[in-house]
Amino acid sequence: MGRYLDDAKAMYNCARIELQQWQDTSDEILLRDAAEKTWGAVTLATNDLLESYGRRAPSGTGARQSELHAIEQRDRRFRAFGMLRRFTTMEGILHKNCFYDGECRLPLVPDIIEEAREYLDDVESLANQR
Repeated sequence: MGRYLDDAKAMYNCARIELQQWQDTSDEILLRDAAEKTWGAVTLATNDLLESYGRRAPSGTGARQSELHAIEQRDRRFRAFGMLRRFTTMEGILHKNCFYDGECRLPLVPDIIEEAREYLDDVESLANQR
């Protein structure tokens, strides 16, 4: 496992705890925090994935998107996982819409938080195959 993936999993576990607390209380702040922690986990996992493909983990979402796109253009198996599409979707729904704008659409945001676990699992699978 790369240097970022352990931290990504730990951050995701914190997000799951906040998601459960939100389900118990309906406190929107908990849902927004869970969304942002999930986005942080996705970002860290993506750094790990990029490094496993011999790329330096960039600073900034746009640079990560560019790097994912570059790998997808060269690697058909990687492209089949839809990592760029999934990364971009999670950024928009979790980071921009929910956390920053407070538009946490239900059941979309909790579902995307759950799906982020699959993203982390796919990152681990792809990275381990390198």
